[in-house]
Amino acid sequence: MHIHTCVSFLWKKSIFVQYQFHFMFLKGLQQKSAKKALTQKLHKTTTKEVEATPIQTIGLIINADITDNVTYIVQSLQFNVAVDVLYYHKNAQKNREVNHPVFYDKDFGWKGKAKTEELAQFLSKPFDLLISYYSDNIVALQLASGLQAATFKVGITGCDQKIHDVIIQTKEEDIATFAKELHRYLQILNKL
Repeated sequence: MHIHTCVSFLWKKSIFVQYQFHFMFLKGLQQKSAKKALTQKLHKTTTKEVEATPIQTIGLIINADITDNVTYIVQSLQFNVAVDVLYYHKNAQKNREVNHPVFYDKDFGWKGKAKTEELAQFLSKPFDLLISYYSDNIVALQLASGLQAATFKVGITGCDQKIHDVIIQTKEEDIATFAKELHRYLQILNKL
């Protein structure tokens, strides 16, 4: 009887390990397909001319696992327009109270397609300015910034330079410097 239980346990463990392997393999393929879709989109983008039109709409993507003071970021920007914020969390947690638009790694499918309506809506909004306020090279964050339909994209140190029109050399903690430099660049480009 004891041998039967042991064999049954080992068999179940073997099935579980095989499942994990296949899941990780498929997840790796899915991420590779999403990265390829992003790369293809970036290659299609040629040199673009920045229009000197004032900014009316702003989108902000942040890594909420690192930066949690979004209100301070938005206030520091000192724009007189509404800012749509999209929060990224690495993992969904059942006990996390979410009362804002949020996305996770699992929210991107094959070829970078958004799996949730909330993410798809944010990505399709034609913002005048998209701010990628994160410094981590996380695939989901890169996809959100790269696939977003904004006409002008700004990131901070650590963001992918191929995705953004301007990278402001500052750290995530230095919000005041970022806001000051962003205003300076936007004034130069006649976007304020």
